[in-house]
Amino acid sequence: MRPFGVALGFFLLTGLPASLALAQQHVSHASTAAPVAVPSQRFPTDATLREQMRAIRGNVLALEHYGHGHITKALAAQLADQITAHVNTIIANCKLPPDADAALHGIIGSLLQNASALKADPGRSDTVAGMHKALDQYGRTFDDPAFSQGED
Repeated sequence: MRPFGVALGFFLLTGLPASLALAQQHVSHASTAAPVAVPSQRFPTDATLREQMRAIRGNVLALEHYGHGHITKALAAQLADQITAHVNTIIANCKLPPDADAALHGIIGSLLQNASALKADPGRSDTVAGMHKALDQYGRTFDDPAFSQGED
């Protein structure tokens, strides 16, 4: 993901919103990449990835209340922004080996795509389910025991 750091710098210098640029790059990459099979042995994680994915899971769990009408559109948009910020932190600090990095692209691409879709159209009901699917894929693909057990 290091090329995204260069892209991030470019977009910051040109004044384009960095999170939008990263989202577009990851969505594009995720939609054109072949599906990554779940490895027989899960990929290792680093502290930043574990911390940010757990925070994303907390945001997604909070968004479930939105689907039930328990939180406002403004709070749902704020949670979507937080998910995007967590993904951007993962991108900026990625130190995964290439095969793990490739597996992560589809997961974070889906998170970015769904967060962006929710923010653009708060009435979409499929976005939270899409985020859950990405989080499930992370738990099956990466070695993060506390995440897999539902702990924080």
